[in-house]
Amino acid sequence: MKIKNIFFAAAAAMALTACSSDDAIETVQQQSQFPEDGVIRFTTNLNDAADAETRASITGSDVNTAGQQFQVKIFNPASGIYCYFNTVQYDGTEWTPLERMLWQNDQQSIFVTAAYKQGTTFTDDNFDNPYGVDLTVAADQSTEAKLKQQDLLTMPEKYIMTPATEQTLLQNGKLVINFYHALAKLDVTLDLANEFYKVDPKLNHATDITDFTISGTNAGYQFKAMETANENYGTVIVTASTAVDILANQSAFTAATETNQHSTATYESIVVPQTIAAGQLTVSFKIGTRSFSWTNTEAITLEQGKHYTLPLTVGYDTVTLNAHAFSASPWEDQLGNNLGTE
Repeated sequence: MKIKNIFFAAAAAMALTACSSDDAIETVQQQSQFPEDGVIRFTTNLNDAADAETRASITGSDVNTAGQQFQVKIFNPASGIYCYFNTVQYDGTEWTPLERMLWQNDQQSIFVTAAYKQGTTFTDDNFDNPYGVDLTVAADQSTEAKLKQQDLLTMPEKYIMTPATEQTLLQNGKLVINFYHALAKLDVTLDLANEFYKVDPKLNHATDITDFTISGTNAGYQFKAMETANENYGTVIVTASTAVDILANQSAFTAATETNQHSTATYESIVVPQTIAAGQLTVSFKIGTRSFSWTNTEAITLEQGKHYTLPLTVGYDTVTLNAHAFSASPWEDQLGNNLGTE
């Protein structure tokens, strides 16, 4: 009798263990993100950091503002009925396509591509054309609003093999559009030596620096939305356009004091990724009635998605590249300091 009771107790324990194991397996299994009603909905993610130094370029909060829009192309290799090119607009709460879009089912694979640029509405042909679309960065970037209009965000063609099991590009029933900055950001910082404060303390205001210009970069580029330059960016190719004089945006100014007699200023611009030959890039400006300029003595390469900092020390008669020298960091992960390019 005791042996029988021991046998039943062991069997019960084994049954409980088996149930627990089954429960654990079910817990580990990921829940499907596919929408029950089969309607394609969107959410966006801009890979950047909420850093004060990058506030003048497009941020996630700028994208998620009522009235903003992006263009999206969805290709279904099995059915033309479920292929789309559409504009998706933010209404202040959610992203809504101008025309309703449906998934064919939760098993059929698709390809998805998207692009965003303030003031620009891309067309289906812009996406499909093997030559891409010709764009330019404006010469006048002297205000935060004008600078933001130059920023191009892209998500090159991505593949969703099985919507039912997709966990990265499908979340909570919504198709995730992961945007990255497709151009390059060039900041110039000016460190005004204490000579200015000693000679003329009145020259100590943000408005005392005028005609700040970055010369020597080509403004034209060819954008191929569906061609993947790398994992994150649509292809951008600089065109043989005339070099432009960019009026940059003064985003920060710190006045000198009796304790710290150095004024500092930061100027931001968005430029096309390219290589600039030695002697071609010039930064020029005025302080009061005095004119200053600096020109590169070595070739400079500006890459997609990078945030560059050019720190200049301004003496009363000269402009020099300071000890930190030219530096770069990922635009989407700006930490606010000078990091070497990897």
